[in-house]
Amino acid sequence: MKTISTTQITLSAIAKMLCVAFLIEFTLAQTSVDAPLEIGIATPFKDHAILQQQLALPVWGNTQSDAKVSVAFKGQTKTTIAQKDGSWRVILDAMDAVRLKTVNDTPVGETMTVTCEKDGVKVSKEIKDLVMGDVWFCAGQSNMAGALRTSKGGHFPQDTLEQANYPALRQFVLGDAAWAVCSPETAPAFKRTAFFFARRLQQDALVPIGIMAAAVGGSNIDSWLNQEPYAIGKNYSDLVVPWVGYGIRGAIWYQGESNEKDGRGYEPKLKSLITGWRKAWNQGNFPVHFVQLPGIGESSLDNPAGGDGRAEIRQAYLETLGLENTGMAVTIDVGAKGEHPPNKYNTGDRLARSVLQKVYGKKDLSACPLYKSHKIEGSIVRVSFTDDAKNGLMIAKKEGFLPPVPTPDAALQWLSVQSKDGTWHWAEGKIDGSELLVSSKDVGQPIAVRYAYTQHPSGNILYNKDGMPVGPFSTIGYGPVQESAK
Repeated sequence: MKTISTTQITLSAIAKMLCVAFLIEFTLAQTSVDAPLEIGIATPFKDHAILQQQLALPVWGNTQSDAKVSVAFKGQTKTTIAQKDGSWRVILDAMDAVRLKTVNDTPVGETMTVTCEKDGVKVSKEIKDLVMGDVWFCAGQSNMAGALRTSKGGHFPQDTLEQANYPALRQFVLGDAAWAVCSPETAPAFKRTAFFFARRLQQDALVPIGIMAAAVGGSNIDSWLNQEPYAIGKNYSDLVVPWVGYGIRGAIWYQGESNEKDGRGYEPKLKSLITGWRKAWNQGNFPVHFVQLPGIGESSLDNPAGGDGRAEIRQAYLETLGLENTGMAVTIDVGAKGEHPPNKYNTGDRLARSVLQKVYGKKDLSACPLYKSHKIEGSIVRVSFTDDAKNGLMIAKKEGFLPPVPTPDAALQWLSVQSKDGTWHWAEGKIDGSELLVSSKDVGQPIAVRYAYTQHPSGNILYNKDGMPVGPFSTIGYGPVQESAK
């Protein structure tokens, strides 16, 4: 019997492994050669899209490795070679949007042609009716996710759908075959908060507006985060990543209900979301404006100290304004007993006013006044606000979509003052032009003031003369940790 050495067995095994490896590599290579040349273009690039004006414009996708890719649009052509994994990316030069004469103008769309060439094979794909304008990323939970639909049960002004002929206002949601062009027929699918935001923005800025909607009912902010010390959230991976890199003017955010119990702990999370998204986009510190949560349920008249319910998370939004290029819409007067206040008309409009003022330079337009500083003058505390109060303040009451009605003879509600001994007392507020004078007959030496620092402040509250509500404030910030928050 012939003896086979261990060395021979080992060499034989190695030879077989090499043959198998060669066959696998040959098969993969042959598959690559035999596969038809195709063009993959990133999700947002669909017919009727709005493309961001005045910024270098990235366009990307995938195809076969080493294929030559050319993108032609509005008189310019950019070319690149696909990477080994098939990915490709070009950057078009910045382009301007054509200004609209009215919101009902139909902008002339352009066609983008993407061409791939390899081994003598050439294929092309066209994306039609593309319009330069401003794109806004709109994210959050259910109050951002809810669509207009067709119900008129107090959810929006009655003529909203009939007048929704806005050809330069467009929306895209992941999974859609194309961007939706706003018309009375398509408007019911538009997200309510984003729709009213974009409609007002377009009315004043007169440029095409695109809204990219990515919101999930019940989601917490943690699921949208993308940087340490937090884990990368599922909604960030699924709903933000497909957009990252697409040119945008900025983002709006309406979320917090699922994080209400975080209170002051919401502030670092919201700051992380903003800075993390900015890093991912690599487009500088683009604007991020957000909604400060509205009222919900009821507030007790026996708690002048406040600090209950949504008080601290609203303070967290206010503190987040310390980040560059941020803004906030106050909504304490459009809340409801339930979780989904129907009035998104005012919410979207106030977000737009904040953006129009801070991003588009509409300095003559006021947004919601916010606390700026205070000065103690004996038994009176003089409170000053941002320039949004410069034309004066008023006590008023709001119902539905109508502007607030001045109630000059009514007492300002939800106003309290802290005595030197630490106790809180309900206080009176006297308007002095753009400032508020706060005092209480029970407090001779006041040290702090709180206004609307409670779950659901309602009734006769403080507005500027343009009908924008003054934001809740506490002159001592969050103050001591509430027992319920320990």
